[in-house]
Amino acid sequence: MSFKYLLLFQLILLCVAHNQGKSVKLSKKQAHHKHHKSQKFLDSIMDVNDDSIELLLQKHENFYLAEMTVGTPEQKLTVLIDTGSPNLLLTSSLCQQNSCIQHGSYNPSLSTTSYYIEAIKLANGEVGNEIDIQFASGSVVGVFFEDRVCLNQYCVNNQFIVGIVEQSEDIFSQMKFDGILGLGRIKEAVVKNASYIHNLEYDTDTRNFSLYLSNSDDDDMSSELVLGGISLHLIAPGEEFKFFEVTSDNLWTVNIKAVFLGDERIDDCNNCQGLIDSGTSFISFPVYAMEKFYQKFGVYQLCSNIDTFPDLTFVLDRGIKFTLAGSQYFKRNTHALFSKDICIPYIKNNPIIGDELIVLGQPFLIHHYVWFDEDQSKIGIVKSKQQSHQS
Repeated sequence: MSFKYLLLFQLILLCVAHNQGKSVKLSKKQAHHKHHKSQKFLDSIMDVNDDSIELLLQKHENFYLAEMTVGTPEQKLTVLIDTGSPNLLLTSSLCQQNSCIQHGSYNPSLSTTSYYIEAIKLANGEVGNEIDIQFASGSVVGVFFEDRVCLNQYCVNNQFIVGIVEQSEDIFSQMKFDGILGLGRIKEAVVKNASYIHNLEYDTDTRNFSLYLSNSDDDDMSSELVLGGISLHLIAPGEEFKFFEVTSDNLWTVNIKAVFLGDERIDDCNNCQGLIDSGTSFISFPVYAMEKFYQKFGVYQLCSNIDTFPDLTFVLDRGIKFTLAGSQYFKRNTHALFSKDICIPYIKNNPIIGDELIVLGQPFLIHHYVWFDEDQSKIGIVKSKQQSHQS
């Protein structure tokens, strides 16, 4: 768990520093298009109208957020949607630091359904009443609660919550959300059955979901989290899902056989893993791969050259390729020292991740629609409808 949060917040801080884009509030309208149901559709996908649950997300800067309610009566909080971690982590009213009180927080004393957990056996086998989570540039201390948690009308009555009681001021004062809703693999959770996806009870496959991230402010292309289904209209015309075995019990990872920048191979992998992570604002490579990338580009390029940038191609199992054009892995940025826009890569090195992990964060997810299947330990990937749009 500590690795994930180290990576998440290190990259989010980089995002805050370099990408102060406009805030886009996405529509909350009810969708009427059809969804795929998840029943064994590795070979064929059934078209279903009613059973899936769709949640439209808000986009703020480079964060994809959902509104949830906690407790009785309901307390509204905004949470980051994160496929890289499985726990529900909320700022709590027990934290009185400036970095806490400037956010919304969960107040257990105002909830009649709140239950404070004095001690619990953690996933590492230790028994404790708090957890210290170390990040790249700071840390948080959390204590444990159970309470009623709802996304729209879909509720879990005894959801496990890590309530933050202490945190590093410099990191969290910059965050634009009140907590993290982890949609990562269940086995990585702090305690057994801590995952919201595991606990949610409704009529479809509760542990399976799809995620579509959009750069568009068009209501028809809103970012979506669909529990138990897939939105047909978000798949690029003529494209079909390709399915891959999940390679980790703890993370949503797939095998990556090679990575190419144009015709040049930039990885040196024997067994590289690709982490599908909506909570990370960049694609993150091991240091040695970034050295090759910077040899090609340096730290920025003039955007007038963007059409000449080589494709960035990820080769997965069975030789299946997923490709990002230059306009999809670079971001336009206005710089005071330049008369023209410069393009900064959505790609960062991170020594924390080691030599064989590649983080496929938001730049990958923005152009690919992903199905996460906990029951069959599968990940499905397809080009999204906005694949042909520039970032």
